[in-house]
Amino acid sequence: MKEVQLSGDPRPGVGKGSARQARIAGLIPGVVYGPEIDPMPVAIDARAFRAAVKTAGGAAIYNLDIAGKVNKVLVRAIQRDPVTSDVIHVDFHAISMTKPIHLSIPIHFIGTPEGVKTDGGIMQTVMRDLDIACLPANIPEHVEINVEGLGIGESVHVSDLEVPNVEILADARRTVVVISAPTVIKSATEEEAVEGEEGELAEGVEGAEAAEGAEGAVAAEGADGKPAEGQDKKQDKKGK
Repeated sequence: MKEVQLSGDPRPGVGKGSARQARIAGLIPGVVYGPEIDPMPVAIDARAFRAAVKTAGGAAIYNLDIAGKVNKVLVRAIQRDPVTSDVIHVDFHAISMTKPIHLSIPIHFIGTPEGVKTDGGIMQTVMRDLDIACLPANIPEHVEINVEGLGIGESVHVSDLEVPNVEILADARRTVVVISAPTVIKSATEEEAVEGEEGELAEGVEGAEAAEGAEGAVAAEGADGKPAEGQDKKQDKKGK
């Protein structure tokens, strides 16, 4: 597990007023807490904190120097401004190197699945972090999963994972990643062809109906425009 150096100062007072003053001074208000220490308000230089997080690149143990005393801590929570995304508060969890701790580590997927490359499948990532418990010295930066051999319909579950010196806390039945079959989508050309066929069919039906109507009219009147023979007889009977 990577260890990163960071320093800060005790923060006088607590509450919104103290935190606001720290931010105005270019500092990030925070608190250090843990099972073996009392909660301690601190202030960390904003630039130094950003540089430390960049160096860590993920899960890391921070050697937090506060007034000459070094505490081994994990970053448990980071609060950000909803508008600027600037860090406005940090929670540090002081740890003991001899006691197991619970935390989440990121999952990294290696390679491109065979089902995606050759069959056009879709790789669906269900989990991106894994809950574990271990001693601080055994904390892995991440867990790697090689997905190159996965075909359509195949998946990886938590029960398939092996992380040395670590107890996996996530449910063993949970799916981590699955390769789904490709979704069939009609192209615009196919849809236009279907619409064209439907239109031609409708026109054919309408034309047939019109033809039948015309034939009926001709039969009723006769080819020369005069009433047909049957029609004359009917009219004579009506006249009588």
